[in-house]
Amino acid sequence: MAKFTLTDEQKIELDNAEMQLDNNQLIKRITALKLRDKGLSNIEIGEVLLKSDQSISNWVQLYLKEGLSSLLQWNYKGRPSILSLEMQQKLKDRNALKPFDKASEAQSYIKEEFGIEYHLHWVQKLLKKNFNLHIRKHS
Repeated sequence: MAKFTLTDEQKIELDNAEMQLDNNQLIKRITALKLRDKGLSNIEIGEVLLKSDQSISNWVQLYLKEGLSSLLQWNYKGRPSILSLEMQQKLKDRNALKPFDKASEAQSYIKEEFGIEYHLHWVQKLLKKNFNLHIRKHS
């Protein structure tokens, strides 16, 4: 493991950035750098932050090559929906025709119509995020 040492100016910059962040994943990146500066290995830091040692290594390299601004870019878009656009439209049309009373009703519809099984929690999130539907959570 290559030695990693932060200057006093870098430590101040990291502390200031950390105080302004509200994204816990970005805060973990800063924490990883601080822990590396204290001599912890990527594996040890990964265990503390519940991240892979490869992620820690990537963050350190990104910081060293491109600086803090690159480290703090959050480009995660999430996983694409299992439901195709056509399926999503069919779900919207079904809800427009006869609104779902419960998330479990939508869950059953998705399983019967598309053969896809979602956990109830994910059906709730799917409906709220993609269709702005707010329905009761429990069946």
